[in-house]
Amino acid sequence: MRAWILDRQAPVDEKPLRYVDDYPIPSVGEGDLLIRITHTGLCRTDLHILEGDLPLHKKPVILGHQIVGYVAETSGNSPYNVGDRVGLTWLYGSCGRCKYCLGGEENYCPSIVRTGWDVDGGYAEYVLAKEDFVIDLRDLEYKDSDLAPLMCPGVTGYLGFKLSRVEPGDKLGIIGYGPTAHYIMRICEALSIDVYVSTRSPHHQEMAWKDGAVWVGNILEEDFPIELDAVISFPPIGHHTKKVLKSIKPGGTLVFSQIEAYTDIHIDSYSAVLWGRRIETVYNVRRNIANELVNLAKRVDLSIDEEVIDFRDIMDYLVKIRRGHVDKITVVAKI
Repeated sequence: MRAWILDRQAPVDEKPLRYVDDYPIPSVGEGDLLIRITHTGLCRTDLHILEGDLPLHKKPVILGHQIVGYVAETSGNSPYNVGDRVGLTWLYGSCGRCKYCLGGEENYCPSIVRTGWDVDGGYAEYVLAKEDFVIDLRDLEYKDSDLAPLMCPGVTGYLGFKLSRVEPGDKLGIIGYGPTAHYIMRICEALSIDVYVSTRSPHHQEMAWKDGAVWVGNILEEDFPIELDAVISFPPIGHHTKKVLKSIKPGGTLVFSQIEAYTDIHIDSYSAVLWGRRIETVYNVRRNIANELVNLAKRVDLSIDEEVIDFRDIMDYLVKIRRGHVDKITVVAKI
């Protein structure tokens, strides 16, 4: 099968992904599904793995974890049939036996398996998946290209939204604006939650206004105009933490949704800054969150303004994403 493989980490400008047309199609085992991929989304987490911010767990590895396709083969007695549409997220599998899995928090499982990092992912024509961990997309009336980003920024955004504990009538701050924030905005609009967006990029500021933000600015240069019930932060920084916490009402929550923080977190006054406020982090994803989101997508329009590219252009577009040279809110490759 055709695939992009990574066997050495390097800056994205060096284009370390290699295109091959003879990568083995994986064999189906008990409880597996072979998925013929139609679309796969390009994610900044892929860049973290490609460039070495995250270590290689498999060599070579096929990146990609925003996957939509159709069942090509089952292992026999399966709830899915050949031709069914399914999705695959960052969560490839977990042990199912630890306290986290048994308690519905499989994202903390010490034996978690991540798609496109621990096992081969979606930059290919086929991917192997565990039938218990795919997302059932049979009842959604969306294009395949709309559903691919729903499998990562959509699910991640919804988890961050749930952790924020905001309710209808509340006011939510978002720091950084991209596809994940876009999904949160759509959900907040449906629930009558006002959203205040901070981003440095004029292009992303324009996107936020278009998506319905009630205020757009840059909190590195100014304050949020009012106290907020919660804030979800995406940039890989920590030095803004004190200022952000001071903008949140007592009882409110700051959710960090980044993988890494390139600057330290400093809180120099417990009573004035942290007291009465919560800090949460988005750590992997869970199936129940993905399934809730799919049900929500039946009532709320969660389509996205994606740029659909040819499979052969994945490496070039990862460079464009790193440089900020993509006009649409996200990029999806058609296999």
